[in-house]
Amino acid sequence: MTRNIRLLVEYDGTHFHGWQIQPEQRTVQGEIQARLSKLFNESISVTASGRTDTGVHALGQVVNFEAPREITDKQLFQSLSSMLPPDIAIRKIDTVSPAFHARFDALQRFYFYRLSYTKTPFERYYTWYMHKKLDINTLNRAAQYLVGRHDFTSFCVAAHEKENRICEIYNSHWTEEEDGLVYHISGNRFLRSMVRSIVGTIVGMGRGVLSADGMPEILKAQDRQCAGESAPPCGLFLDKVVYADSLPGG
Repeated sequence: MTRNIRLLVEYDGTHFHGWQIQPEQRTVQGEIQARLSKLFNESISVTASGRTDTGVHALGQVVNFEAPREITDKQLFQSLSSMLPPDIAIRKIDTVSPAFHARFDALQRFYFYRLSYTKTPFERYYTWYMHKKLDINTLNRAAQYLVGRHDFTSFCVAAHEKENRICEIYNSHWTEEEDGLVYHISGNRFLRSMVRSIVGTIVGMGRGVLSADGMPEILKAQDRQCAGESAPPCGLFLDKVVYADSLPGG
C-alpha cells in the first residue's frame, strides 16, 4: 500500500538549472528523484508547489510523491537527508491525504527578493547589488498597484504560451534592512519569472527610468515589452507555501 508523502525542502539554487528536470542538466527535481528512486529501488516522480528558475533559491518548497513501500517518516528523513547533496536539505516530512497535490492544493505562495548596497563576494549569489540607494517610498507606491486580481502578461517571459495569466496578489511591499532592501510578495499563483520581472520593473522606477504611477498602464498593456528588465535570479527566494492544513484550524 502506497502513502502520499509531503516534503518541505530547502535549496540553494546557485548551481541548479532550476527546479524542473531537464536532460543533461543538474536540477533540484532531478537530484531528489534520483535519490528517492535509489532509496526505493524503483522510479519515483515528485511534484512541487511550483517551478523555480535557474539560480533561484527556496526556503520552503513543498513536494509530494507516492511512497511504494512502507517506511516511517523518521527513517525516510534520515535516509534521504544522508543521500542528498549539500545544497539541498529536507526540513520536514509528513504523510498526507492520498488526494493531496503540492501544486494544485496550494492556497498562497510567498516570495522575497533581496537587494544589497554593499558589494561583497559572500553575498553575490543571494542578493542583487545596487551601487546607488533607491527611494523606498517610490518602490512601495509602485508595489501597491499590484495588490489585487490582475492579468500579469506584462510580467510573464513566456507570454506566448496559452495559459491563464490572471493572478491574485495579497501582499506587495518593500522593507528596509541594515544595508539593503527586501521585496515581499504573496499570491495565489505566479507565472514564469513573474517576480523577477516585477522586481526589475520596480527598481527601474526607483532609478527614475520608469514612473511608479505608470504601473497600472503596464498591467493594462498586457505586453512584456512595456515592463522593465528582469532582476537577476540570485536575490529571489521562495519563502513558503500555505495549504489548508497549515492554516490555523486547518
